[in-house]
Amino acid sequence: MYGFLVFSAEVDDRGIDFVARTLSGKYHDVQVKTITNYNYTYVTESKFSETLLVCLVVLKEGQMPETYLFRGSDWVRDNSGLLARHHYPSSKEAEYGIHCSAERQPELDRYRFEIVVGGYE
Repeated sequence: MYGFLVFSAEVDDRGIDFVARTLSGKYHDVQVKTITNYNYTYVTESKFSETLLVCLVVLKEGQMPETYLFRGSDWVRDNSGLLARHHYPSSKEAEYGIHCSAERQPELDRYRFEIVVGGYE
């Protein structure tokens, strides 16, 4: 629909769900996260890179799924609190999280899939 060629990952050793290639020939690793309502989700540090794309699917009962797209580099630029890096003492590695909530919907809306995907060539 958006001009991407999509290839499934043969081996899931890096947390990559699929690879997308743009018409200009650029490749993007994509990890898909699905949550219900407004839950927290994250990507572990070992599976994260600034070139990773994270596709978030939000499922709400009785509604069509909402999709959002984040670039790994968005975690550096976002200062709204929606995206954050956490390292908990009990965990071996840091995580790059998405803090979804009804209050954060305006920040989340900036990452709607159809808006962000339009910026790729």
